[in-house]
Amino acid sequence: MNTVEARGTLSRRALLAAVGATVGCQSRARPSRMAAADGARAPAWGGLEIVRAGPMRDDESGGTAIVLLHGWGAPGDDLVPLAHELAAPRARFFVPAAPLPERGGGRAWWHLDPADRPAHAWDDQEAAGHQPHRQVLAVRATIQQLLRDIQSRHRPDRLVLGGFSQGAMLSLDVALAAAPAVDRVFALSGVLLADSLPALKTPRPVKPPVFISHGRQDPMLSFTGGQKAKDLLERHGYHIEFHPFDGGHEIPPEVVKALRAFLA
Repeated sequence: MNTVEARGTLSRRALLAAVGATVGCQSRARPSRMAAADGARAPAWGGLEIVRAGPMRDDESGGTAIVLLHGWGAPGDDLVPLAHELAAPRARFFVPAAPLPERGGGRAWWHLDPADRPAHAWDDQEAAGHQPHRQVLAVRATIQQLLRDIQSRHRPDRLVLGGFSQGAMLSLDVALAAAPAVDRVFALSGVLLADSLPALKTPRPVKPPVFISHGRQDPMLSFTGGQKAKDLLERHGYHIEFHPFDGGHEIPPEVVKALRAFLA
């Protein structure tokens, strides 16, 4: 489920060609070690390998920090071209590779095992006997640690989380958990997970604005799922900017343009 393949969309190859002149501003960071609060040693960046992009120096604080989570089966740097398309003077991007390997060299936030995969939320009532999915719990904690590491190291004025497909589901889940809180969240061609329902229904004094896009002809994750995510979030007090489009499982130029305005 890479970002795009259809005509008229921003394919990964086309994006890389379009931003070739600015690729030099990105750096790849492998998991390193940093001191934890209790004096122990903990992996930096949540233990994930990341690519960083943007014009801000590593020793600069403030600005906007934006984390981009790729879709299932994509290479870890799949959304680096999107980061360049969204570039702004005081923004820095973090593009982590998911921890789980998939066939063909791709990565995943959780495996798509037909007998054991996270359930999607079609209403705001948890199914009887629902148990939190262990892979979702694990990767939620991983992204939360990544966000805390970014806050500790760069002290951004705004923290933004977003992703595509499976990365969109994870972005919504982590944003709803609000530990730490994010200032904005965007979900491109995703759905809401049943594991996210307890956090969805938790009262919060401040709720981040949410950007959702979804293709009406999406063959991977139904358009109805994207609409349902919008409806459930609105029902629980979240402000939604919804961008449906005629297309499939992709990120078309019109969505990139709207997302750029949302982040600005």
